Amino acid sequence: MSTQANLTTALSEIDCARDIVEFSTVVVARDKQLRKADHPVFLQKAALEFQSRFLPNFEESIRAGRSWGYATTCNAVSRKAGGQVGRDVCERIASRVSLLDHALIGKIGIRALSIFAASFGRHSNRAECRKGAIRIAKFCREESRPLQELNNLSLAALINGFSKWPEEADFRQAAVAIAGDVIRRAGRHHQLSDFTQQGLVSLVNGFSKWPDEAASRQAAVTLALEILHRFGRLCEFPQQGLAILVNGFSKWPEELACGQVTIAIAGEVLRRVARFHEFGEQDLANLVNGFSKWPDEAVSRQATIAIASELLHRADQLPHYSQQGLANLVNGFCKWPEDATCRKAAIAIAGEVLWRAVQLPDLTQQGLANLVNGFSKWPEEPAFRRAAVALAREVLRRATQLYDFSQQGLANLVNGFSNWPEELPCGQVTVVLADEVLRRAGRRTGLSDFTAQDLRGLVIGFNRWPLQSAARQATIAIVNEVLGRGIRFFDFTKPESESLMDGFNRWPQGEAGHGAIAKIIEELQLIQSEATQLRSGEKWSHQTRQSAKEASS
Repeated sequence: MSTQANLTTALSEIDCARDIVEFSTVVVARDKQLRKADHPVFLQKAALEFQSRFLPNFEESIRAGRSWGYATTCNAVSRKAGGQVGRDVCERIASRVSLLDHALIGKIGIRALSIFAASFGRHSNRAECRKGAIRIAKFCREESRPLQELNNLSLAALINGFSKWPEEADFRQAAVAIAGDVIRRAGRHHQLSDFTQQGLVSLVNGFSKWPDEAASRQAAVTLALEILHRFGRLCEFPQQGLAILVNGFSKWPEELACGQVTIAIAGEVLRRVARFHEFGEQDLANLVNGFSKWPDEAVSRQATIAIASELLHRADQLPHYSQQGLANLVNGFCKWPEDATCRKAAIAIAGEVLWRAVQLPDLTQQGLANLVNGFSKWPEEPAFRRAAVALAREVLRRATQLYDFSQQGLANLVNGFSNWPEELPCGQVTVVLADEVLRRAGRRTGLSDFTAQDLRGLVIGFNRWPLQSAARQATIAIVNEVLGRGIRFFDFTKPESESLMDGFNRWPQGEAGHGAIAKIIEELQLIQSEATQLRSGEKWSHQTRQSAKEASS
């Protein structure tokens, strides 16, 4: 049968469908069969038919036990090929779901709800899709028992749908319920052996959107252990699946099982060097970003260098990378600044960043901070200097939006730009960043939400601008927080301590807050003195043991 005849037959079948069961059966079957130009034509026609003939009877069909056809049809038409009309239909059915009472939404069935959640998640920017997903999340939170009826793929569909709105409390709580169910299943006699590769990958991806939740962490470790049990079958995972696993497990670098799986995947990636052309741009970016969370592991380094080499071979494809993908690559390569291949790959990315400077507004705050932090590991390179200046101008453009940056993001920007103190935009951006730090210091909670590492980065960065009044004021606020927590907690290295004291000594005399600066200098000097005495004691002890050994021989 010709392609045109296939399309004509498919369209005729949906026209002749007598009810939602027949209609959805045709849609699902033809969705898998039709290709190229026929596929979107069919799905968009199906969306229109679905909207006019069946959507008005949605609630009545639920009561009649026919909700499955609505879910599978929505799943088909909400994909890219469904076009604008498919997105509109998805939004309309989401709106109806959002209004269902507890009894009626329970009649839909948890499997159908998981399909709806995945469909709504494809259009997370649409308010009605969000509302529909929230209704499903609340049901999952209130009625966790039905989750036990789902297979691993349906669980994954649920959590990946919810993960499009990670900041929403309802989705976070539903994710905790799903994580609890995965943990429960791991306690069965056969554990998670019935989970498919796709299910494992999708669940890890979903839980990684809530890395701070204890249940997400525990579920991720459980999934990591299952993958370790299948160590010899890593070769069966597709390239994209490996990349998603690495990116997901990298959210918990301190978990032994997550690290072990990532190292095993790094070895598998190295075995696929001859097939690197099969990895997509996003896959490579996710792998590099993930491997960089274990920089001391030799196999992580080797796999990253191999990817850097591949990127250089495919340098003409850099324009195909997303802005976030480029930022993830730089964030990864900078963990091995001494490696020439990683440096060359980062230089190529810096050139691409400059080439598309007009697109810098599309970068997320985290992406901006990662690029600045990454390029700062090679401050002498002209390409990184030029890219840093362009990024500084972009941060200046966002001066009124600095509250959106995370604490770590601010620290990375301040510490990064401080590597180019002679560049005017870098100095200008430091002033506005200092103002933002001062604004946060003035909150009731002060700087208590900054980690020790963030505060270290800020004080080291601002200290390189001793003649900037705003930088000095921000430094005083940070120093007070450091002294309040105890300076030994921050573990400044000897070069860092010396650099800090050198910067402090260049402050103008009579500067307000000089007492705090004098105090931290005193503390740094004391720590250095103790370290010197300790080293001298170790040297004396070694010499004494050596002399005794010689005397006895």
